[in-house]
Amino acid sequence: MTTKKPDDNERQHVVVPPKNNAGKLDYTYIIGGILLWGLIGWGLDFLLQTSWIVFAAIPVGVVCGYYLARHHQRHGRQDDGN
Repeated sequence: MTTKKPDDNERQHVVVPPKNNAGKLDYTYIIGGILLWGLIGWGLDFLLQTSWIVFAAIPVGVVCGYYLARHHQRHGRQDDGN
């Protein structure tokens, strides 16, 4: 077995988020999407004097939160080695 010195451009290590935290992060994104789009829908309902936009905005928040959670899992930022 030989020991090789790493080059300056070569990564020393890569940090991978633990699997037990991934589920909690998914729920955080989904709940955040529900809250954000629910508030947007509520505000639009208030401004436009309607009562249905909030019920249309909440599923949009669920879908957006799910999309962001999956995107974060696939393209999460790796450690820069510092």
